[in-house]
Amino acid sequence: MTIPLYVESGVAYVWNSNDWYTLRTEYRICGALIGTVPAYPRQNEFSGLPMALMSEETALLVDKGICELFELPTITDKLTQQEVEEIKSEEQRVFQEQMKELKKRKVEQMSQKIDIIIAGKRQKLLSKGITDANLDKNLLLQEEINKLQPLPPAQLLVHLPTEHYIDIEKKHVGVDILKPSILENFGATRYAIFKDLWERGHHITSGSKFSSDFLVYPGDPVKFHAMYMVRCLCDQTTSFCPLSLVAYGRLSVAVNKIAILASRNSYGKVDYQTLQWHDSIHR
Repeated sequence: MTIPLYVESGVAYVWNSNDWYTLRTEYRICGALIGTVPAYPRQNEFSGLPMALMSEETALLVDKGICELFELPTITDKLTQQEVEEIKSEEQRVFQEQMKELKKRKVEQMSQKIDIIIAGKRQKLLSKGITDANLDKNLLLQEEINKLQPLPPAQLLVHLPTEHYIDIEKKHVGVDILKPSILENFGATRYAIFKDLWERGHHITSGSKFSSDFLVYPGDPVKFHAMYMVRCLCDQTTSFCPLSLVAYGRLSVAVNKIAILASRNSYGKVDYQTLQWHDSIHR
């Protein structure tokens, strides 16, 4: 079964947490989490769903038959009365689940503290001169449970789904809708290089923060630092400023990575050229 990717403004997104986990663990697709973590909304150290995919990642997943691309043309349309009722029904179901779970937790807490409650009541009766009171633990526990009041909806948590749970019109689209395009000259070269690196077993992310096209990791980026920073060249005849080449080499040394220039040769195969800085060479 293929995984659906939803395209908006030329970018494909993953909204389902199980799909995200599958793509990460089984297919080495890292993407970029751009959403807010519900439990920690006021911070920017960690992000949550959705996951935005690079055009190269999206094209690879479609090319390998792992994913399909869809647009949701009616996602912003006004809801019908039936859809509004469905949403309200879902919200009510979530509220009922929360109240049931809260009551269960309160009962567990009371069961653990019932001996303390009985001791307190017995002490109170003794202070009134009543010494022969018979306090039944089970009866007293039930009385305490009956005193529990349901929480008002305003104090319950609001469920914010990351994936649309109502059936909605889907339009199947192709990779030609992606932006930036992977079909034009430079886009096609970037995709060929990305695909070659992925098929070699690497984890790959965007290299924009290191002035390159891709960062290449020996394993999951959560566990490893990037080993290579890859800059794509449209072809082997591409010219560039020598100062840019020196700057790229120095940057790779500063961040402890190997700089690579990648391009496609006349046969369509990908060639790699490492750029290493040797401070022991003097004129």
